[in-house]
Amino acid sequence: MSKVPDPVTLGKKYFHMYYKDVKLSDVYVTSFVNREFAFSYFGERGMHRHISFAKPEDLIEHLRMTVPRHAYYSTAYYRDPGAKNMDEKVWLGADLVFDIDVDHIETPCKELHDKWFCKSCGASGWGNPSACPRCGSEAVEKHAWVCGTCISVARDEVLRLIDLLEMDLGFSRRELLITFSGHRGFHVHVETPEVKELSQDARREIVDYVKGIGLDARLLTAKTKGGHRLRYQVPLLGWYGRVARWALIKTGSEDPVISLSEWQSILEVSVSREAVAVDEKVTIDTKRLIRLPNSLHGKTGLKAAIFTVQELENSNIWDRVKVFTKGEVSLRFEGEAPKRVLDIELGENRELTLPTYAALYLLLNGAKLSKFEYR
Repeated sequence: MSKVPDPVTLGKKYFHMYYKDVKLSDVYVTSFVNREFAFSYFGERGMHRHISFAKPEDLIEHLRMTVPRHAYYSTAYYRDPGAKNMDEKVWLGADLVFDIDVDHIETPCKELHDKWFCKSCGASGWGNPSACPRCGSEAVEKHAWVCGTCISVARDEVLRLIDLLEMDLGFSRRELLITFSGHRGFHVHVETPEVKELSQDARREIVDYVKGIGLDARLLTAKTKGGHRLRYQVPLLGWYGRVARWALIKTGSEDPVISLSEWQSILEVSVSREAVAVDEKVTIDTKRLIRLPNSLHGKTGLKAAIFTVQELENSNIWDRVKVFTKGEVSLRFEGEAPKRVLDIELGENRELTLPTYAALYLLLNGAKLSKFEYR
């Protein structure tokens, strides 16, 4: 039986196979010379940042020579992106970026693949509890995996976000860059001059809007005989229109007169069904480092592939993000194993043969294995 390989050594080997064939067309970074780049490397801690390149060919050479485990670039534009001091970089603006990650969304599949362990009482189990079910402690350590259900939920969330950006905020899908995050979700970049100089407060307002935060039935309705009705007779756009549509579904009337509490209930249903779970910290950060499109994620071996809206709607996500599809590996788990990862059902099996990309994903993401043999 072969020894289970070192994740660092094997990961670097496979990543080198990918990066040696990277082409100029794989580099998609607008305003290239104004971006800061950052990398973390196999076998090292921390991040190497404050790096800039004069041209995309220099970035490609860096990827080939250093084989990073993670590659990032700035959502911000700088006059001197390679300066070590942030003030010396001179901030020129930043893209408006949204991060959608199923870590922030409740999905039933977490019971099949996410493991938790309580540091206080030693209890463990499957799922995504906010606190230990046995002792109530919030000192819960989690090991998360990703499956097809996760990515399907994240994709639906992205499409809902795109609808809000287009229909409510007036952005064109041609101004959007959509990428797989490399792990459990997607990034949506709005790359248009109108957003570059938005303040953090302005970006927070946009986050609140897409998440449906701060909506109040008292502001959308007016008191009338017998209850409350919608305040304005205007085209049904934005959240106002969404509430009107859900009111029609519930009451069967285009102009219902119902109690304020009923309106509030309809509003809450509208938000629960149509708001988007974005990570506020990412969007409001005007100096964020985010994963480089078409680079590999160091914990999964998956590609941060670029998608058009049509591709996101119609293509198989896994076919676009899997890289190491040749060959198979026989492996055995130590102890309990997730029942589902990526596009593969593992079931109750502790010993099985998997495609190389799935075996590499398990190894890089910290699975405890006692066997790892190439077929």
